[in-house]
Formats: sequence, structure tokens, C-alpha cells
Amino acid sequence: MQFAPLIPANSPLANLLHRSRYWQQLDAAAKRLLPANLHPHFRVACIEEGALIIHVSAPMAATRLKMLLPNLLPQLQELDPGIARIQIKTRPHNPAAAKSKNFHLSERALNSFEQTAEKVAHHPKLAAALQNLVKNNRNTNNN
Repeated sequence: MQFAPLIPANSPLANLLHRSRYWQQLDAAAKRLLPANLHPHFRVACIEEGALIIHVSAPMAATRLKMLLPNLLPQLQELDPGIARIQIKTRPHNPAAAKSKNFHLSERALNSFEQTAEKVAHHPKLAAALQNLVKNNRNTNNN
């Protein structure tokens, strides 16, 4: 969805949208200059006091970028003349928290699924799936 037509031209939101697009474009341009296998491991964060700050998710990628980026500095400076140097910061991805199963079927529902499995025995795959559902949920409910 395009938001630009909905936002007044000189509003703070328009400025935010413009800056967001700029950083996305700078990130994409930096990724075009570097090997594809590094793309998922880094992103352009900002330019701070002349330093292009790049966040990297793995030490291996940080080491590789530190070797490659000095040679690419002139090309990055063409993208933004405010870039005087490159600074790489390791920022590991936070692993997603394991979702706990908080869904439980009542005993009445499990009995109903069990009866349905018996009624659809002429559809073996469906009956097996229902029986498996009952079995797995009864094991969960008992724990």
C-alpha cells in the first residue's frame, strides 16, 4: 500500500517516510556491492559523525565485511558524500522465544473427535489424523 499520497507534503510523517526510504535504498545499494551470501547478515543502520554504521548479526560476517568494505568506500561515498569511514557493529539477532502451547482441547471435545474418527473409518487418512489429534492432545492434557 502506498502511503505517500495520504500524507501531507511537509509533515513530520512525510519526513519520516522519506528518511525510511533513503535508508532502505542505501541498504540495498550497499548489498548490491557485496556478495549475496552476506546480505542476510548485515544492514545499514545510520551515518553518525561521518561513519556509516553497519549492524552485523554474526562475527564471521563482521570479519568478512571488515575485509571487503575499505575497498568499497569510494563507491559508498558516491551514494552519500557524508560517509567518511565505515564502522561495523555486531548486533546478534535475538532468537524468537519458543512459543508455549496454551491450547488445550477439553475431554469432551477429544471424545467427540474420537467418535468422529470411528464414523469416518472408510476414509483411513482422515480417521488416522483424528486419532492422532486425540492421542497427542490426551498426552498433553495428562502432563
